[in-house]
Amino acid sequence: MKKNFNYILTALLFCLLTVSCQDNENWRIIPYEPEPEAPLEGPAELRIAGDQQGWNPAAEVIGKLYPVKNDEGEMAGDYAGYVYLNSQFKICPNASWDGAYGVGDDTPAGSMTVGDGLANLTVSEPGYYYVKCNINDLTWSADVVNFGIIGSATPGQWDEDTDLVYDETDLKLKVTITLTDGEIKFRANDAWNVPNGDFGAGEEEGKLAAGAGNIAVSAGTYQIVVDLSTPDYSYEMIAQ
Repeated sequence: MKKNFNYILTALLFCLLTVSCQDNENWRIIPYEPEPEAPLEGPAELRIAGDQQGWNPAAEVIGKLYPVKNDEGEMAGDYAGYVYLNSQFKICPNASWDGAYGVGDDTPAGSMTVGDGLANLTVSEPGYYYVKCNINDLTWSADVVNFGIIGSATPGQWDEDTDLVYDETDLKLKVTITLTDGEIKFRANDAWNVPNGDFGAGEEEGKLAAGAGNIAVSAGTYQIVVDLSTPDYSYEMIAQ
């Protein structure tokens, strides 16, 4: 009897499923599509015009800041980039002075504003900087990141950096150096604890990634060219 009961129960379940599927023959599977990211609110880039480049916001070769996500992974008006600064500059949202960010008489330190007749933003010394700003809360900062090359393949091994030199003609960092078989990295200010100042091997040949591993190199004399002027960080080793 128990065996027959199981057969009957199975048959009833099959009938229920068949009816259910027939009643819903028009069902269709809708694939999940992630919600698209909110569009960028603001310009695609900001231009750094100042005494380091002749006060020309329309220059073809000019340091730029690019949109970055905040700590919550959102686009919220944050921009950042590596640029060379001399002393004074403004942050421009386009290739003119219209809407440029500077400081007024009452602008607090670390803040900026928009308007006519503003004074310039300033840094205390010439150098290569990691510049950040937020166009919504009108804040900005600039941290010195003068880069060098270090590693077992360099003359200074892991103890002493060989400085990279900024080339204003193409916004890149360069040095000619003789290397041995070994490894290299690029770091800022002769230290490992500088925020945004440690670059190693990226996922692709010739690419750099922040905080990544060492770059293996072969012996030889090279001109090394490091490009941090866009978020597609890269390096090139040109045999001499």
